[in-house]
Amino acid sequence: MYDVEDFWKFDMRVGLIEEAERVPNSKKLIKLLVDFGREKRVVVTGIADQFSPDDLVGKKMIFVLNLKPKKIMNVESQGMLILAEEDSGKVHLITVDDAVPVGTKVW
Repeated sequence: MYDVEDFWKFDMRVGLIEEAERVPNSKKLIKLLVDFGREKRVVVTGIADQFSPDDLVGKKMIFVLNLKPKKIMNVESQGMLILAEEDSGKVHLITVDDAVPVGTKVW
């Protein structure tokens, strides 16, 4: 079990996906360029087996920002996209209402 204080350590923010493209030589990876208002970041997500890049562009979604950057297939990912996944492995996008400004803290 985790203490609620552990949860508060995560910096989760609303980001607008401006660009999305498949990562070359990968079946599952999509590289995102995400606007968080004060900055833009590259985030790599492994959902290309269920979504195309075009499905993601223009969507506001929730991201974790204060993780250590991780190099995936020669692309540095500077955050993590939050998704919903069924036990079967089917993934669902969790979008944020257009009225919520980019960069808004999620808790």
